[in-house]
Amino acid sequence: MTRGTVVEEVAERIAFAIASGRLRPGERLPSIRRLAEEYGINPSTVQLVLGQLRAVGFVEIHHGVGAVVRDVEAYGGVETWRYLFRFSRRLPDLAVRILRDILETLRMFYESVADKVEADPGAYDPAPARRAWRRLDLLARDEDASPADVHQGVLDVLRAGSMAVGGGVFLGVVNSLGPMLGEVPEVLAVVFESPSLHVWWWDQVIGAWEAGDMRSAREAIGVLDDWHVEVLERLRAALEVRSD
Repeated sequence: MTRGTVVEEVAERIAFAIASGRLRPGERLPSIRRLAEEYGINPSTVQLVLGQLRAVGFVEIHHGVGAVVRDVEAYGGVETWRYLFRFSRRLPDLAVRILRDILETLRMFYESVADKVEADPGAYDPAPARRAWRRLDLLARDEDASPADVHQGVLDVLRAGSMAVGGGVFLGVVNSLGPMLGEVPEVLAVVFESPSLHVWWWDQVIGAWEAGDMRSAREAIGVLDDWHVEVLERLRAALEVRSD
């Protein structure tokens, strides 16, 4: 096993202890020497482990104190949540909560776009989103397309729409959250269970944008509420089966 693999393995074991609540926010980790003994590694490797945990937001390093557990839910960034998502099968409740938050964030973005377009209908061109939608439509018709393929097609529509209304920070968030979803097969399976549903929904939203009919766009956005509940229930069921 390479040193890098050892660092990843030990970092993930400590991160899981934090994610599962065995290590609480504010709790001090054992000394480097004790961690080296506990995990059977040398002190320099422990330093690399702590550096990785710090980089993804699980610990803070304080001079004279050592490594202290962060409150990852309060202070964790996108990289922290990407790391947490690795534990989906062992922590189903956490995975469902993360996916719920992602879906709610996307819904708020759709609402904000509707507000922008309604305020200045001629300022934003829906053509790039429509072109991306056509590619998604073709992809969804392909019997060999996987949930991961459809996921990328939907992300392309989302990126095109985001860029059309100015891009900015949200586009960066999309580019970070997209790979996160792709790392958990159960999430891809339940979110993209019906590719044609995604094609239909985006067609409704983009069509309303093209027509300048934000009332219809908001009605389509409202459909997401019930769909999100169904997706989260399916994810919980899928993860609970895998954890049995």
